[in-house]
Amino acid sequence: MGRHWPIIVGFIAGMAGTGLGGALPYVFPLRGEKVTAFLLASAAGVMTSISLLELIPEAVEAAGQSWAAVGLVLGTMSLYALDKALPHVHRAGGTSDARGMVRIGVLICLGISLHNFPEGLAIGAGYAHEASFGLGVAILIALQNIPEGIAMAVPLKAGNVSPRNAILAAVGSGLPMGLGAALGILVGSVSPVGLAISLASAAGAMMYIVSDELIPEAHRLGVHPYPTTGLVVGIIAGVVACFLA
Repeated sequence: MGRHWPIIVGFIAGMAGTGLGGALPYVFPLRGEKVTAFLLASAAGVMTSISLLELIPEAVEAAGQSWAAVGLVLGTMSLYALDKALPHVHRAGGTSDARGMVRIGVLICLGISLHNFPEGLAIGAGYAHEASFGLGVAILIALQNIPEGIAMAVPLKAGNVSPRNAILAAVGSGLPMGLGAALGILVGSVSPVGLAISLASAAGAMMYIVSDELIPEAHRLGVHPYPTTGLVVGIIAGVVACFLA
């Protein structure tokens, strides 16, 4: 398949990992606001670990602290703008609002899409170096994307989104990985500044979602210790995912 194979692998790795993760919350009958609070906080923990332990350090390593800071600001402000553009539902009390949950799921989908593009670049660049190395990178990234797919699907399920649509959203968020792989294999290497900005932008987007949506929503829904326990579990899962990568 020549140069097309890395691109195909990039699309498969992106869509399979998040797609599988997106299906899991629908496979297991997890219901109730305490469970939702636990899972939302777990999603926050996963995204925090990946941002702080993987994306930001790699951005700094690629082009230094200044460009990483630029990427963080761009990612944060981009999600802020998208957040304000989406319809807001003012919630109070302890009842879950379906539209609010869908909104959270959409924001997570956007954040993960940003994250998947630089990971696709890594797959493509790996294939440009050596085919076996690129395939190994793709497999590890696909495994890492499973908890990210779960993080996306949890609020979508709480928002009464159908399994089909939630899985399609999860799969769709993996498409940028294939595009990144295509660019990576075409150029063989990526501008350090461009890579740093891409990685840090994804981190900024994720941390915005964590602080503005996931943690507040988890505490609004849950009774102690469900949100706190979920956050700790998510952080541990994120650390493991970063270790695998």
